[in-house]
Amino acid sequence: MTMTDHLISVPGAISAQLAGVCSLATEGHRWSAGNVAAARRVLADEQSRTLIDALTERVSRRVGSAPGWAVLELPDRLGDEDLQRAAAGVLAALGRPFFSIDVGGGRLWIGNESSPDGDAASFGGFGLNRLHIDAPNVEYVPDYTSLLVMRADPAGGGASVVGDLGAAFAELSDCDQAALARPIYFEGRAEGLHGVGEPRLPFPVLERVGGRRWIRWAAKMLDDPRNAGHTAALEHFAAALARHTMSVMLRRGRLLIADQQRIAHGRAALGDQTGLADGTRRWLVQAKVAYDAHAPAQHPAPASSPVGGRHA
Repeated sequence: MTMTDHLISVPGAISAQLAGVCSLATEGHRWSAGNVAAARRVLADEQSRTLIDALTERVSRRVGSAPGWAVLELPDRLGDEDLQRAAAGVLAALGRPFFSIDVGGGRLWIGNESSPDGDAASFGGFGLNRLHIDAPNVEYVPDYTSLLVMRADPAGGGASVVGDLGAAFAELSDCDQAALARPIYFEGRAEGLHGVGEPRLPFPVLERVGGRRWIRWAAKMLDDPRNAGHTAALEHFAAALARHTMSVMLRRGRLLIADQQRIAHGRAALGDQTGLADGTRRWLVQAKVAYDAHAPAQHPAPASSPVGGRHA
């Protein structure tokens, strides 16, 4: 399966409508209910049916065989704010967008231009960002994560990677599955987050919640000294996941959506950044989505249906 199989075009007319009726206003850490309702009214129109059907097929939880990720292509000619408004409107087809980290001003979309400062492997760094799900170490893992490219890497690097968690899980031995189900694993910290409940440290990598399997994965766990002595199963899972991973090159206007119950994501290193001035380097922003059974792509319903989420 190629990236083309996962690429969904968002027509210019729908993008413009979403940008026109929505704002970036939030209520606490969540995109406002008024914005969600306005976006869903646009998406309820017959001209949006093809878009909704494509989202349902690829990332909805209504379809058990859905691959769990997609790349949406919005018009790159949209201004920066309009692009973010339209992208948030598309996310409302799956649930209620929110931010889990407040990086200033309660912005729905978080993320700044890539910088040489800080950790090269971090979200805004230059280096390799290994496969992971966002916030694996909290009570309620965000249902969906999304990445919107505002400016691609002019040096040609930074391809996103996506890994099929379920396919990797299926390759594990019973022994490894049992080991990863033990609540003994650590990854990072989980302080000051929104919409995800309390920290869970340690936590099980494999668990079932409400009849669905969650795989709380981050490749950084392999290097965490708190996991010393029980990394064999982690290594086996990492090797299996590598066999079910593909690369996705994103450019301005492309929105990667991943269902975190099924898909891990990461990033290849950026190209040579030597000589690139501020304001020209790669710029990527991120928003989370809380599953909403009333969202159009999850279960078609009247636009007047309530908005909400599992936990956000």
